[in-house]
Amino acid sequence: MSAEEEKDLITEQEKVRCNMLESILSIKLGRDQFFEPLRMLLNGDISAKRMIDESFWAIVNGRLPDSGKNKLRKIIGNMKSRYLNRDSVRDLHLLWHTVENIGSELFEGIEICRELLTRRMSLMDLLADDTIPVTVKALNHESLLEPAIENSCRSWELHPLFSSIQNELDLMEVERGSCIHEYSAAANRFREAFLKNADILERFVEANLKLVVSMVRKYYPCSIMEEMDLVQEGCQGLMEAVRRFDYSRSCKLSTFAVWWIRQYIIKAILHHSRLVRLPVSLQKEDSSINRAIDDFTLETGRKPTLDELSEYTGRNRNEIEQIYISTAPLLSLDHTDGEHDATIADFLESRLQQPDEEAVHTDTRDRINAALASLSDREKTIITLRFGLLDDEPCTLQELGRIFGISRERVRQLESRALSKLKGHGRLSTLSENGSL
Repeated sequence: MSAEEEKDLITEQEKVRCNMLESILSIKLGRDQFFEPLRMLLNGDISAKRMIDESFWAIVNGRLPDSGKNKLRKIIGNMKSRYLNRDSVRDLHLLWHTVENIGSELFEGIEICRELLTRRMSLMDLLADDTIPVTVKALNHESLLEPAIENSCRSWELHPLFSSIQNELDLMEVERGSCIHEYSAAANRFREAFLKNADILERFVEANLKLVVSMVRKYYPCSIMEEMDLVQEGCQGLMEAVRRFDYSRSCKLSTFAVWWIRQYIIKAILHHSRLVRLPVSLQKEDSSINRAIDDFTLETGRKPTLDELSEYTGRNRNEIEQIYISTAPLLSLDHTDGEHDATIADFLESRLQQPDEEAVHTDTRDRINAALASLSDREKTIITLRFGLLDDEPCTLQELGRIFGISRERVRQLESRALSKLKGHGRLSTLSENGSL
């Protein structure tokens, strides 16, 4: 694609984006959702950083510099006019993903609105032969007494449905700050512009697909990903470059897109390079340490120790050790050293209970619960808390007395009486004979 064709296509894209933004700003709720984050950012509210591209606004230490505030005031002033120009839209090219998200959320209720209107029309069709409004006939109680007027009873039955549908439509109008017809027209304009913008984006990708393939061939053959998977990731980078491209900077799209395509391809390779995924930042730190080791080896003829590597790179020793541990190669539990048949799993301590021990433990627990069921509620609670049957943390007599509001001696007496009852219980006596208790 030539430079002139790129310029013409981008000019067409800016017109489409103007239509998208005008449809959003034509709705009161859309204006609030669009301007509120910008006002928050202008006033120094940090919470707006989630919705605004920080690299575009150059936020430093959580604050927007004066130059950025002046630019932001200019953008807000241009947006308040009734008709937008391409210069005002061009200022938002780095924020366009935010504009698309606002429009998609704003007009997602249009399907609900159309469904309500369809239901209302279907109800109207049931009484299409009458010229009297449904609400008037439904509220005309005298007409119900006349058996000749059949539709009066039907109107009375349909009136609650009409009312509920109309209430939902009125609520949508109040929430969005515009009538249903204006909201529907704005949604249609946004959808048409959104589809045209997607078509332009696809044309850009098709025109620069050779660039993506040429970048993929620099990283292929790759044992981690297939070639078409890398091409797909490169196309994602190309689409992001198209969203951020500004032809007023006097460079071609291909020159600008190379870095985004390369970045997406490298991220995809790093993402799939390990069985357990590591953050890209950690893998980059590991690569920088490996490069430092290679440089040190070339200079001294030997590999550095941890202390030497820490001094050579200016990093903390503990930080380097943590990176080594996090990026260590994965080993299978069935791995052997080649000399012995023992695997790594054979040397790991098993924390699982043996089946026979687990069966005995379960049977003991069931017998204890059955014996406790024969006690009163207070005696059962005292025994349970006294011996820590719930959380393995026994309570003292003084703590139990504080809980029940009685003396320590009284708690001891209740405990002694409950234990006497348990000793005579048949299921616990069997455990005592077997030595389980």
